[in-house]
Amino acid sequence: MSSPDYSHHFSVHNVPFGIASSKSHPEAQGVTRLGSSVIFLHDCHTGGLFEGIDGLALGIFSQNTLNEFAALPKSVQQQVRKAIQNACHDGKLDVSKLPEGSTADIADVQMHMPVRVGDFAGTVLLPLSLDITLF
Repeated sequence: MSSPDYSHHFSVHNVPFGIASSKSHPEAQGVTRLGSSVIFLHDCHTGGLFEGIDGLALGIFSQNTLNEFAALPKSVQQQVRKAIQNACHDGKLDVSKLPEGSTADIADVQMHMPVRVGDFAGTVLLPLSLDITLF
């Protein structure tokens, strides 16, 4: 779903987390998406958006996977999501209140695998008629 055509799926009520890079952010790092904008979360964190969220280590969003963030208590993840929603929603979707340089158009980013899966070995048998779409 890295196409601008899917922007309606990414409202302020749906704040997913992922990993992306761009020309201005060449290292893969934590992001979210609102509309057609990809928000680089490390920039938001260093810019003070997540100030006061206990348990959220500085640098957590500069990593190339979300493993450490995913391991945090759900309450911390919810506070991060709420901070993004509060900053970007004033009756309509608006990312202009985020730190300068922290956003990029979805067409200008490269998405990456969001988690590192280790020590996994197994076989999954799926019915041939099952249609699976990964994004």
